[in-house]
Amino acid sequence: MTETDAAQLAANSHAVKMAVDRQRRRESVQSAVTALLGFGVLVAILALIALIPTTKKIPQIVTYQAATPEEEPPVRMKELTNNAQPKPPGASSSMAKVIASQSQSPVAVPIPVTANPDSMFGMEEDFGPGFGTGEGDGDGGGGATFFGSRRKGRNVVFIVDFSGSMASDAEGGGGTRIQALKKELVRSINSLPASMNVSVIFFSTTGWTIDTEGPNHYTKGFRGNGTVPEVNWYPASERLKGVVIEAIQKMPAKGGTNWYPPLKMAFSMSPQPNIVYLLSDGEPTDADYVLEKMEELNPEGVPIDTIAFELPGTPAGQLLMIAEETGGKFSMIYKGKRLVGGSAEDMTSSDHD
Repeated sequence: MTETDAAQLAANSHAVKMAVDRQRRRESVQSAVTALLGFGVLVAILALIALIPTTKKIPQIVTYQAATPEEEPPVRMKELTNNAQPKPPGASSSMAKVIASQSQSPVAVPIPVTANPDSMFGMEEDFGPGFGTGEGDGDGGGGATFFGSRRKGRNVVFIVDFSGSMASDAEGGGGTRIQALKKELVRSINSLPASMNVSVIFFSTTGWTIDTEGPNHYTKGFRGNGTVPEVNWYPASERLKGVVIEAIQKMPAKGGTNWYPPLKMAFSMSPQPNIVYLLSDGEPTDADYVLEKMEELNPEGVPIDTIAFELPGTPAGQLLMIAEETGGKFSMIYKGKRLVGGSAEDMTSSDHD
């Protein structure tokens, strides 16, 4: 081998070595880059895993409680010791709720209120067919009817005339005015739903209640001045209805006629009534005073439904004015018929005095 060949061989060997070294370095760099890329991918995957929530977010539950409705003031009720049992209505009472018909009908239809009924009230059997059927109507605790006047509400007070003139014969025939009044009053009270409260204020010369001691209740009643006596509400349970009805049946009719004392008693009750019926058959000595003081007597403007009982003329006109001033309804019972609207108003003129 010549020197030239040896040099050439050495040079080739060195070139091969250098190529091998470059190849190794390239492979090392590629391995490093691959490792770095793999590490970067792993880090990215771990980062993504870390970002995924491991717990379920529970939504916040918000509750809402409506405002507590304002309760009515507690009803004042005197403790009763009377053991009277409620008296069921007579057989004709249930019949009075439907229209008589010769053909069968699946529905019992209440008798409508008409301006001038064709038939008499029939006091020999039962006063006022179709009246006093005041089943609860679901508004404010129930409702009531009295001589065909229907009202919604929870607290009903009947202000009724028990003066001496009520003992006279009713022009409809079959009994006295007080007998007819008692029948309708009993019917109305019996028909009240248990959710209601009821009270009765009798009046003649004075105003009194079933809690006033007898005999001669009217001489011990409220005369319109001084402290107003407490008037109790009676929940319309069957037992308490019986107590009230028994007292009504025994109450005599005596004395003159004054409207102010019973009205003052009614609007001094707690809670106040939201159904008020005022029935009278005589000319009061204080009608002008009542009309003058009506806003003071009844500041809340509770409607007063007035009923002139066999009372045409000026006194009936004064009852009409009370109804109009308070937003109530006026009606008249005359010769056994119930008159409302124009028919009733025509009977209030002085021509009928």
